[in-house]
Amino acid sequence: MVSQRLIVLAGLPGSGKSTLAEGLSHHFSLPLFSVDPIEAAMWRGGLSRDHTGIAAYVVAEALAEEHLRLGRSVVIDAVNPVEAPRAAWRKLAAKYRADLKVIECVCVDQATHRRRIETRIRGIEGMAEVTWERVEKRRAEYEAWTDARLTLDTSAHPPERLLAEAIGYLT
Repeated sequence: MVSQRLIVLAGLPGSGKSTLAEGLSHHFSLPLFSVDPIEAAMWRGGLSRDHTGIAAYVVAEALAEEHLRLGRSVVIDAVNPVEAPRAAWRKLAAKYRADLKVIECVCVDQATHRRRIETRIRGIEGMAEVTWERVEKRRAEYEAWTDARLTLDTSAHPPERLLAEAIGYLT
């Protein structure tokens, strides 16, 4: 990568964002901060589940800021369902004059999306697997993005092709 970047992967649970985030992290040798494992660690540490949702985003932001401050790029993996976290990423990128690159993952094929949710095992210690009912609730709360971004339908192509598209977008 030529310039410092804050790469934000967004989308509903099961949309393929974590797979893509991991692929980008490996390809570019960048640190990856994922909100779900951060939140699960907070629960394991004794924090109440009622208070960790926003806090996990704040922790991911703090970790990303440390890398940006050092002149490094970073990958973020989070649903980013509403404007507040999106605004925080924009503000952070502006503070360090980093190029903000958003990649939104969608899974247009509902049957594929549901099958992913119902069969996946992420194995995040302390965090139950997401149910299809929870995804449907999150979908109803998910606000449309207005930022420039690459939107990838992860039900349309294999992960290797999606990763190649994302790499192309970032280079």
